[in-house]
Amino acid sequence: DYTLAAVFASIGLSSVFLGHDIFTSVFGGLFVLLATLFAVQASRIRFVFDGEAFELKNASGDDEQLSDSGENIVVGGANRWKYETFVNYEFFPKGSPVPILVYFKETQTVKEDGSNDGQIHFFPAIANCKQLEEQFALRGCAKIRD
Repeated sequence: DYTLAAVFASIGLSSVFLGHDIFTSVFGGLFVLLATLFAVQASRIRFVFDGEAFELKNASGDDEQLSDSGENIVVGGANRWKYETFVNYEFFPKGSPVPILVYFKETQTVKEDGSNDGQIHFFPAIANCKQLEEQFALRGCAKIRD
């Protein structure tokens, strides 16, 4: 889903072309760079829901063959989390028609000190957030209600 990339590109290009000072143009340029990053990531990352876990996969080629995304760059281990380990999930800003961030917390990832009080994950909303939310709910992922 390229919605987030399109919104950031629109803001950025508007700022660049309609701005009256260098600050606004630089600000717009940063938004265009972020839009490019979001578009590239949306073209190559897939969020997969299977019978037991949520997983990040890499898509490659015209046939979109899915492959392992490798080890998590922040906490290590596979980018795969069992649904029953979810403690919460949310989309930010809450209630926005175009969320910017997706958040979830799980207890599967064990910290270096051996504790397991939950690991927080954030990623840009580069997927269809309505589908993500539907799948989180369908798969029984825990959610703290407001």
